[in-house]
Amino acid sequence: MLNSPKVPVLRESLARALVPSADYPDDRTLRDEICAVVDEMKAAGWPPERAIIAVKQIASEAGLRESRALLSLTNKQLDARDALMAKVVRWTIECYYDVLQSA
Repeated sequence: MLNSPKVPVLRESLARALVPSADYPDDRTLRDEICAVVDEMKAAGWPPERAIIAVKQIASEAGLRESRALLSLTNKQLDARDALMAKVVRWTIECYYDVLQSA
């Protein structure tokens, strides 16, 4: 895994995002932290698929795991955890290719 002080920061923010509270990070903060990690991966020569796997591993270590519903095309409404994981993966791809959409 990437040996960067930005990884534990992202992991902690993702863990906090799972428990809505006053300390809950907003989407912009999470996206910026993901981009900081992805930028380091990209600079180290990591291909996009490896960056996605690594960010998903960081999310998993924070307690964020997608359900089977995320993979199902028939489930139109995602729960909060799956919606967050979908954002995490989307932001990873957008950051890697420098095509950020609005949060």
